[in-house]
Amino acid sequence: MKTGVVDQGLTSKQLGLLLGFVGVVCFSFTMPMTKLALASFNPWLLTFGRVSGAGLLSFALLARQGKLPLIRRHFGTLAGISLGVALGFPLLTSLALHTTSSSHAGIVLALLPLITAILGAVINRESHRIAFWIVSASGCLTVLAYVMLRDQVTLQAADLLLLGAALSAGFGYTLGAKLTRSLSGLDVICGALVVMLPVSLPATVVSWVYQPPVVIHQTAIIAMIYVTLLSQLFGFVPWYKGLALGGVALVSQVQLLQTFLTLTFSAWLLGETIGWIEYGVAILVIVQIYIAKKVG
Repeated sequence: MKTGVVDQGLTSKQLGLLLGFVGVVCFSFTMPMTKLALASFNPWLLTFGRVSGAGLLSFALLARQGKLPLIRRHFGTLAGISLGVALGFPLLTSLALHTTSSSHAGIVLALLPLITAILGAVINRESHRIAFWIVSASGCLTVLAYVMLRDQVTLQAADLLLLGAALSAGFGYTLGAKLTRSLSGLDVICGALVVMLPVSLPATVVSWVYQPPVVIHQTAIIAMIYVTLLSQLFGFVPWYKGLALGGVALVSQVQLLQTFLTLTFSAWLLGETIGWIEYGVAILVIVQIYIAKKVG
C-alpha cells in the first residue's frame, strides 16, 4: 500500500483540496444569507443567535459521544478558535452587512485566503520568499483601492469591519487546522462553539430583549437556519479536515473561488447588481494571490 494515498486513490493533498472546496461552497452562501437574515434580526441577535444555536447542538453531539472532556484538554486552542470563527467573524460581518451589500463584502473578503496563508505561516513558522510578500502587498493595495474608489475615496466603517472579520477568520482557520491533526473537524468546531456558550447564550437573550424582531420573515428564518447549521457548524467539518490534510497554504487557495460564488449567489438571492468592475477586481486579486502562492 502506498503511503499518503486514501482508499479512493486520492492523495492527502487532493482529498484536502476536495474537502476544502465543499467547505467553500457552504461558506459562499454566508454573506447573502446573513443579508437576508438581517431583514428580521438585528446584527447582535443574528450573531449570538447563530452561535448559541450551533453551540447547543454541538454540546448535544459531544455529550452523546462522551467527548466533552476534550474541551478541558484543549481549552486554550478552542478558546482561540471560538474568538475567531464563533465571535469575531460572524459579529463583524453582520455589523458590516447592516450598511453594505453582500457582493461588496465578498470582494473585500477576497483577501481572506491570503490572510489565512500569512497567519498559517506565522503560527506554523513557515518561510516565504520576498517575492511572495511583494505580490501579497499588491493584492492588499488592489482591494483597498477598489473600496476607496467605490466609496468616493473614503474607507467606510464596513470595510474596516470586513478586514477585521477576515483577520478573525484566518486566525480561527489556522488554529482549527492545527488542532484537526489530532481531533476530527467536527470535534474541533463543536468544542469551540461549546466554549463560547457562556457568552453567546446570555448575549442572545440580551439582544432579543433589547431589540426584538418586529416582523419575522420566512426568508429570514431560512437564512438564520442556514448560517447556524452550515456557516457556523457543519461547513467547518470538511473545511478543517481539508486544511489539515492538504496544508493551510495550499487548501486556502481553494477559497479564492468563494469570491466568485458569493457574487453569483448575491445576484441570485438578493438581486444585487454585479458589475464588470466587481468581477474584474475579483479576478485581479485572485491572480495576484495565485502568483503569491506560486512564488512563495
